[in-house]
Amino acid sequence: MAEILIVDDEPSILALFRYVFEDAGHVVVTAKNGLEALETLSKITPDFMVLDVSMPEMSGKEFIVELNRRTALDARLGGIPFVVMTGENFMEAELNKVFSRARGFVCYFPKMTPPEMILQKAVEIIGGRN
Repeated sequence: MAEILIVDDEPSILALFRYVFEDAGHVVVTAKNGLEALETLSKITPDFMVLDVSMPEMSGKEFIVELNRRTALDARLGGIPFVVMTGENFMEAELNKVFSRARGFVCYFPKMTPPEMILQKAVEIIGGRN
């Protein structure tokens, strides 16, 4: 059983991912934006994160920039594996630069990827860490 942080501003996406990951036996914590995710990370260290890009208050890109900054102050935050879900063009240079250089980055998934595929990637990554 792993602890998974899902960060997305769409309640239906959060509910769907919660259902799929919990059904597979994982503990799921959700955040509706990057600010809420940072607050959550002050309390827990998840085994894996699923991160949306476009969110109000703090985008996924801003979240990763801040997480990388905080990693220098709190080593437990460094290298938490994460995947990025986006409806945006993930090959756009600036977006790709921020995520692909971040510690813990695994891969991109288009926004409408079935959650079971992302669960499969999470299990693969988490299993490889243990």
